[in-house]
Amino acid sequence: MTDKEMDGLVQVDQGRDGRARLEYGCLVLAAMGVVLLLAWGAPLGRAGLSLRKHLIEAQALAERPQSLDPAAACELVRDLRADVVTLEGRAGWLARMAPALGWLPGIGGDLRAVPHLLTVGDGLSEAGALACDGMGPALTALGGDGDLSLEGVVQLLVEEQATLEGALTAVERAQDAWSQVDVEALSPWLAGKAALLERGLPLLRAGLSAVTIAPDLLGMDEPCTYLVIALNEDELRPGGGFISGVGEVRVEAGQLISMTFRDSYGVDDFTQPYPTPPDYMRRFMGIDLLVFRDSNWTPDFPTAARQAISLYRPGYTVTVAGVIALDQRAVQEIVAAIGPLSLEGVEEMVTGQSIVAYIRQAWGPEDGETVGDWWSQRKSFMGVIAGAAWQRVQGGKVDWFALAQVLLRLVEERHLFVYLEHPEAEALLAEHGWDGGLGSGAAAGDFLMVLGMNMGYNKVNARVRESISYQVDLRQSPPQATLTLVYTHTGSVDVPCKQEPRYGTSYEDMMERCYWYYVQVYVPAGSQLVDATRIPVPGESLLSGEDEEGGVAVYPVEEGPWTALGVFGLLPPASTQTRSFTWTLPADVVKWENGAGSYTLQVRKQPGTLAHPLTVEVRLPTGSVVTDVAPSATVIEDGGVIYQTVLRQDWRFELRFRR
Repeated sequence: MTDKEMDGLVQVDQGRDGRARLEYGCLVLAAMGVVLLLAWGAPLGRAGLSLRKHLIEAQALAERPQSLDPAAACELVRDLRADVVTLEGRAGWLARMAPALGWLPGIGGDLRAVPHLLTVGDGLSEAGALACDGMGPALTALGGDGDLSLEGVVQLLVEEQATLEGALTAVERAQDAWSQVDVEALSPWLAGKAALLERGLPLLRAGLSAVTIAPDLLGMDEPCTYLVIALNEDELRPGGGFISGVGEVRVEAGQLISMTFRDSYGVDDFTQPYPTPPDYMRRFMGIDLLVFRDSNWTPDFPTAARQAISLYRPGYTVTVAGVIALDQRAVQEIVAAIGPLSLEGVEEMVTGQSIVAYIRQAWGPEDGETVGDWWSQRKSFMGVIAGAAWQRVQGGKVDWFALAQVLLRLVEERHLFVYLEHPEAEALLAEHGWDGGLGSGAAAGDFLMVLGMNMGYNKVNARVRESISYQVDLRQSPPQATLTLVYTHTGSVDVPCKQEPRYGTSYEDMMERCYWYYVQVYVPAGSQLVDATRIPVPGESLLSGEDEEGGVAVYPVEEGPWTALGVFGLLPPASTQTRSFTWTLPADVVKWENGAGSYTLQVRKQPGTLAHPLTVEVRLPTGSVVTDVAPSATVIEDGGVIYQTVLRQDWRFELRFRR
């Protein structure tokens, strides 16, 4: 073999050796990559699985708040926080790259939402951990495992102010991130979880905002006095029930300093001037001065509360920090939530089921005598109930989470009302629609609110049932609406209809009378009355002695962009009465854009009423077909949509259609 051939063999061997070394090096690098991937991915995978497990547990807790253990919940929140921090640290960069794959079918919407969802999780878990750190003792006490007074809670709120403000900032960060998520583009599984966030985020933010304000409201810096107004919906008013009584509750540094109740007639001072009442009260009730007990003539509670404060004249100077009003239904449900009450002079414990019967019996005169001691003592039960309820809250085992749910529902169903002079607190209530105001009704679109007022000086609303039917015809130009109200008096006692301010021999006697009423219908400004039912009322049944022809008055509403249709009526016991109103609506209740149309209707519930049956029927513009409705309709047919429900709280109906 020549030297040249030997050199060739050496070069071949060297090439093979180089390739071997290269292949070996690649294998080593690949192995190292796998090891690194496992080292990075294994903890990430564990964190992901842990997060999924903890999220399932959190959802289960959210669906069963009545069984919530605060200590266990805080432990779960801290675990979630650890999961989110791990994911953020190890995969934050990957999450930020995910939207680039948003074009993928099926999961593209989820991928585009990933960075925002991670921010939501980060904000919520941080807020939860901070809240648990700051409010641990209070949460333990709320769970029934600790002893912490209201004064102690207020002191804790002051001490942990910075921590709670940090939690609020974290929730606001989460809410801002969630607002950037396109919920409609999410996959069905993920979209199914959206409702919890849609409802929970605003509530959590509101709760944290409230606890940061609470020290001011509970008199930490200076004493606060609140008016507690008792409403009797058996004698209905536009703003709820007749103002039967009023209490002064004074708090200082979280402590209840005093609580006194008196008859609503006992806070008038006629040495001072009084405003003139609405015209219908003067005309049909003979009332010349607007006094404290009639101050809720409006369904807008902030307006009614400010009016009540200005007319509250107990004979001494008092600065009012806010007004809380509640009717019998609210008292009933609050007592059911906090537990039975031990009341002086009552052998058995009074429950949510029996409290209204107790109130009616306590109000009633003994032996039918409505003079003497009865007049001065007939509202004393209010202080008795309030004192017993406070003792129950202070010393009993109260399910605070169940109570909070009841209070929120009572606010939304307009049986409980809160007005605060504190600007930040009042803004918070208004933002969530908890202030009892009509401000949120000013949005564009159709609007309906039916308000009844008892003008008979009796308690007959306990015997009257009402149903509401509303038909809208969008085929006409301008659109036309027809409202039909059906009143049924379920009383069976045959009594003469004579309007007069008198008491009876019992509370039930005042329930078994004729129903003199004034109904107002709030409709959008610019509406024009076309026709209405006329039901004359004979003068012999009225205080004025003058016949009423039953004509409908049309006038602007002071509290917002609406027109009111008002009419006076009389309903004897054991009878049914039907009223109809027809009017044209402003043309802009229907919106059109590129052949797509929309119609929105807000139906507001009158404070103090229960659940009136409600039917809404909308006839679509000619040649239109429905593309979307919210909420789900009872019937969708060619050219129309029908809803059959109850007016337990406000409704908002949204229809979309195309030509």
